[in-house]
Amino acid sequence: SLPRIDAGPGAPRIVVRHDGNPHKCTASEIVGHRREYAGCRVMLLVRDPRDAIVSNYFQVTRRDHWFEGDIASYLRWPRGSLDAMLRYYDVWAHERHVPAAFLLLRYEELRRDTVAALGVIAEFLGLRNVEAATLATAVEHSSFDAMRRREAGRAADGSPFAPGASADPESFKARKGQVGGYREYLSAADVDWLDARIDATLDPYYGYGTAFTRAAHDLSR
Repeated sequence: SLPRIDAGPGAPRIVVRHDGNPHKCTASEIVGHRREYAGCRVMLLVRDPRDAIVSNYFQVTRRDHWFEGDIASYLRWPRGSLDAMLRYYDVWAHERHVPAAFLLLRYEELRRDTVAALGVIAEFLGLRNVEAATLATAVEHSSFDAMRRREAGRAADGSPFAPGASADPESFKARKGQVGGYREYLSAADVDWLDARIDATLDPYYGYGTAFTRAAHDLSR
């Protein structure tokens, strides 16, 4: 069953899903339409594909244990890596008119000003006049550092929000949460290859061309 968030009477019902698990698919396995979302209100959370791929590399090697190989090999792996991600993003760019309402959320904007972004989300969900103090409390409780502390206190028991191995910081679900952190793990040649593929293939709707990522990386220093 899909994870549900039911906060009580009068609150919106939120269903969180991976929408066909594109992180486990090849590009050809990703359905080219989103008709199932007709009449729905959809929030799509995206992240710079460069950072997302590095994050998923540690997911599949340190947590799921279904990929063996170095990170350069994973970038070019057909299942769940760059080609699948670009295909998934492009489908949504073309199909964003299908839902009754659609909100694009960029991870980088959430990191830059989480309180403001949460306010936009609340408005989209129909929660009017939420007090700034309430938003700030929610952000503090769910901050990266808070999630990391809670995860560090869990046993590595294979549950979704536990570390893959308590002594391995790269196996944490709340691993780093950086913008532009991919540069710590990829060679200059691999970054150039990713930049070229994204510039040539990804729909400009997302704004993840090389100009955006260079500016985001500079801001994260």
